[in-house]
Order: sequence, then structure tokens, then C-alpha cells
Amino acid sequence: MLPIFNTASPALLKKNAKELFDQVSQLESDTRATRSARARAGVMARAFIDKTFIDGAEKMAQFQDLAMACLAQGQPIPEEPVAKVFQQVETAAGKMVWVYLPEEYAQSAFYLGGRYQRMDVTAQQAIDGTQNLLDQICRYEFKLDDPLLALQFLRDELAEESGGEEGEGADAPEDPSS
Repeated sequence: MLPIFNTASPALLKKNAKELFDQVSQLESDTRATRSARARAGVMARAFIDKTFIDGAEKMAQFQDLAMACLAQGQPIPEEPVAKVFQQVETAAGKMVWVYLPEEYAQSAFYLGGRYQRMDVTAQQAIDGTQNLLDQICRYEFKLDDPLLALQFLRDELAEESGGEEGEGADAPEDPSS
């Protein structure tokens, strides 16, 4: 296909994603359209954060395997992987779109995923850290009042492991015979 007809090139779509982030984060009004744009940006940011967390965990697992192989062969260990500032995420309608988040946000989510993979943090600590990151993006970048939940898949996994119970007594049931 000739480049002249390829109006939806990845480079152009990424540029548009960054421009959209910048536009939404600079919105000042509180019209219905503005609130809607902010809410959409928040949902896309959540998808980006979740995907980047998973990417960080997966790439850390690969890096650990590679580092061990390099050590065993006496070769230098390569640089640790880093986050991407653009991610393709799926919309509610099933369409894939490019989403942009600044490097510090992307790297934080990636790092948390890697730390979780290395077991430096518990699942709950990973959820809390990622939730704080998403809250910061939603509040300070998009001026959203309603919180979005990060890492719902990990929350569900934790709830399943604890038998669906939350709060006190979820860790160890009492033994009635004692």
C-alpha cells in the first residue's frame, strides 16, 4: 500500500494519542463533553496501566531467565527492560486504539509489575501502588473525581484465593475444636 493512502499509520496514531492526552489534561471547562472526554481518557489510562503492569511482569520474568543464562555462561547481563509510553488497548467496542501516558507513569506501572514478578512486593502492595498511580493520573491529569479500579484481574485473583472473603478472618479460619 502506498504511504499516501495509509492515513492510519502507527506513527500517526501514536502522535494523535499523545495529542489527545495533552488536550484532555489541559481541559478547563466542566461541560458534559469535557467530562465525557475525561472519563474516556481515564478508562484508557486504566487499560494502559493494567497492560503495562502485566508487560512489566512478563518482561521481568524473561529478563530474569536471560540474566541467569548470561551468568551461567559468564557473559555480561543485559540492561533491564523499560516501559513503552504507547500501548495498544482494546476499547469497550472491541476496537484497538493507541494510548499514551508520560514516561514516569508508564515506567512506574512497569516497575510495579516487575517488582511483583520478582516477589519484591505482595499482590496487595502491587494493587495499592498501582491504584495510587492510577488515582494520581485520574485526579491530576484528567481532573476526575470518581476513582477507577486498577488491576481488577489481580483483585479478583486475591479474592478467589481467599475464598471470596475480605476483611478480618480471611487469612485463617478459627479451629472450633481448640
